[in-house]
Amino acid sequence: MNGNRFNKNGSLSELSDIQRHLQHLQERFRADELPEQAAEMIDLRILGGRKLPVEPVPWSPDHDDRFKAEVAFPEINKSQLSAAALKAGILGQGGIIVRGLMDGDTVNNFKACISNSLKSPQRFSEDQSESDSWFRRSEYVAKGSEGPARIRGGDLSSDHGSVWAVDSPITAARLVDFYGELGLREMLHDCFNGAAVLSVRKWVLRSVPPMKGGSKGWHQDGRFMGQDIKTINLWVALSECGEGTECPGLELVADNRRQIHETGTHGAWLDWTVGPELVEEIAQDRPLVCPYFQPGDAIFFDHYCLHRTAEGPNDTLSRFALESWFFAESRAPAKQQPVLF
Repeated sequence: MNGNRFNKNGSLSELSDIQRHLQHLQERFRADELPEQAAEMIDLRILGGRKLPVEPVPWSPDHDDRFKAEVAFPEINKSQLSAAALKAGILGQGGIIVRGLMDGDTVNNFKACISNSLKSPQRFSEDQSESDSWFRRSEYVAKGSEGPARIRGGDLSSDHGSVWAVDSPITAARLVDFYGELGLREMLHDCFNGAAVLSVRKWVLRSVPPMKGGSKGWHQDGRFMGQDIKTINLWVALSECGEGTECPGLELVADNRRQIHETGTHGAWLDWTVGPELVEEIAQDRPLVCPYFQPGDAIFFDHYCLHRTAEGPNDTLSRFALESWFFAESRAPAKQQPVLF
């Protein structure tokens, strides 16, 4: 880590110092886009995540119920996105779709970022102290955190798989700038009644290959992310996907009930998945949908949302996507390793 503002343990003494230095580095990165700047920011974001307040801040589940006439997930365009729309969509309907959240150039930029990160030789290296421009494991990631990308004997010709955003510092820095342009930091602050943070484990770059008629298990992230959490997930499609396409989409239950369903029963494949028979029961009075997404479309939902990667017998194309789980900083689960936003 560069500079003389760090103590012997590699950290700044106060959270406010880290935040100011991060802002300075992010401004420099916009001009220079140097890998070492991006890498230093990741280190700082993880270190700052260790200094978050521990007392939960109260928040209100009240919303204006503007989407009460909708049967499933409401749909809005980018210009209509606001904290009030997020709260009404997620708390009132179980989620909200935003069309055209990301423009075509930005979509192509992030698809290239994911592909470059997945094809990085360092992704398969036994020596995690090494790095390159597209893959670098911070020394501050908790020991024993293998991560989705650290696969031994992997195929460098393939851009299928997942990478933690913190393992691709350039991508992470570009994403933070994108969030800033959206005004997402301010919206989430209003939703959470306090600052939002990301995390090491739930900030993910994805390239999902065709399912070939298979499917992944139904699940709710609230089952395993931690107790007493407050979340909003931003999932952005970088490929045309979903119903009527040749690319795996998402299947979701549009359900505003705030409950975690039992797992490991009703024909469940794994102990952490919700069985398909139970999903059928739930979907009797709650819409089960597989939305169509154009590149740049997005959906916001929280840890109660029951969903899975959709099966598609006619799928022939890979689906690129960005997954960013935001936590209220005072309710961020330590096991997910909070990361300053």
